[in-house]
Amino acid sequence: MQSIKLILKAFSPRERFLLSVFSSFFLITLIAISALTIQEKSVYVPVQGGVYAEGVIGQPIMINPVLSDNQTDQDLSALLFSNIFDLLSDTKPSEDGREYTVKLKQDLMWDDGKSLTSDDLLFTIQTIQNPASRSPLAKDWQGVSVERVSQLQVNFSLPTPYVFFIENLKRTRIIPKHIFGAVPVENITLSSYNLEPIGNGPYKFESFSKRKDGFITEYNLIPNPLFSGTPSYIERFSFRFYTTLEELAKDLKLRRVQGFGNTLPVSTEIENLPRTITEAVAMPRYYAIFMNAVNNPILKDKNLRMALAMTIDKEKIIKEVFRGNARAITSPVFSELTSLEQASQQATSSPQGILYDPETAARTIASLKTKNIVLNLVIPEIPFLEKTAESIKEDWLAAGIQEVNIFPLDITVLTNDAIKTRNYDLLLFGNIYENPGDLFPFWHSSQRFYPGLNLSLYQSTEADKLIEAVRQKNDIGAQQESLRRLNGLIMSDAPATFLFSTPYFYTHTTNLGGFTPGFITTPSDRFRNVESWYVTKARVLKNEAIDK
Repeated sequence: MQSIKLILKAFSPRERFLLSVFSSFFLITLIAISALTIQEKSVYVPVQGGVYAEGVIGQPIMINPVLSDNQTDQDLSALLFSNIFDLLSDTKPSEDGREYTVKLKQDLMWDDGKSLTSDDLLFTIQTIQNPASRSPLAKDWQGVSVERVSQLQVNFSLPTPYVFFIENLKRTRIIPKHIFGAVPVENITLSSYNLEPIGNGPYKFESFSKRKDGFITEYNLIPNPLFSGTPSYIERFSFRFYTTLEELAKDLKLRRVQGFGNTLPVSTEIENLPRTITEAVAMPRYYAIFMNAVNNPILKDKNLRMALAMTIDKEKIIKEVFRGNARAITSPVFSELTSLEQASQQATSSPQGILYDPETAARTIASLKTKNIVLNLVIPEIPFLEKTAESIKEDWLAAGIQEVNIFPLDITVLTNDAIKTRNYDLLLFGNIYENPGDLFPFWHSSQRFYPGLNLSLYQSTEADKLIEAVRQKNDIGAQQESLRRLNGLIMSDAPATFLFSTPYFYTHTTNLGGFTPGFITTPSDRFRNVESWYVTKARVLKNEAIDK
């Protein structure tokens, strides 16, 4: 060190300056080369840790997946409870499609350490089927017999072949018999375990906070160490609850929450937040105007029904109401509505349906015997549907309809006073297909009256046969043909005006990785791969990343 000082002392000021410059240049070059080498030889990988909070407008009420139809409860249930299908090691359908024998995986556990067996599966189905439970899943399990074969095996017997039975298994989450088995079904809703559940999903309940008035402000989950699948990366998953979108948006801006999901179009205020992404996730959901000719005989005229469809400028609605985040449709079958991709392609290759043609529509309306037509349109009291209805009203008036009255109703009033009684002429409403490709709940004649959802009261013997064929045939080619013919038939009969399909919108901060839900059937399906979500990452050598 002393010799170096002597050498430097012997240098002239200019030589010391040049040495300093060259040394700095060398050091910077060395750092740059090292950084490039590190970048070339290593990659970022997700690591366990971090906190992720999702904002929710609503409240958890009963986090029990077989009893609640509250969306907030279903979202939490998706993290706390596994569905039947994911817990199976084997599924064997009979040749006639009327029996399914399933086997649970070995060594399944509830998060309190108790074993999960076929007794829990049996108890879950029996609870759903018990009328006293009023389970929203009861329709899925109507007529299905369940038999315990062994500690891990169960046999399901169906009254008729049903190719969508696997979807029932994916939609049904198991609840613990050792927690609820001794409780009368009528009293299960009173259990404290509906807010502090014992589950078997990727996460387990940790805690919740509430105000003095009972409003739950936060709900916290931690990874479940007894989960049968891949361990989760995020070490604390929180939900924070709000009464208004404005409150939620404020906390999203302040990063108090990092995510927010919504079936409604996202406001530009949220969509344009820095370091935030809004993703449009495809759903089997569509909106249509359902025409009730029983309530208003004028709608029996097929020419009028078709003319009303021709006048609607769907692209204008999609641009002005959804800012382009929707897709116009002309029939009940389209790509987002079926997992049978080939069937969807063939079905949608049949006639295009009723296209926008206001001039032809105006001539048709002018030629009708009935003059001074008055139309009453009932809609849910939702801003984007109110805007949609106003746009449609303008189009109908421009085409020669004398009077159009719009009746926005609160969803509870709409359900009880209109849908249950079928007391409407025209109804603007949305449908979600639980089983992609299965049109039974919305178009089979047996579903014309509540609780069925055939909102146009559509009757067609041929359509009924085709709907049943799609449900019962395992042959993909036969399903394709039935779906194609069914699609063409409904378009030809024009019992409804099909408007648009809308996605699910999920807004999250840019540091969230692993969110790849693809196609989802319900909003809670966004958590289908939640174990892969991460908010922290680290650099590792590429060969180590491959090993991981």
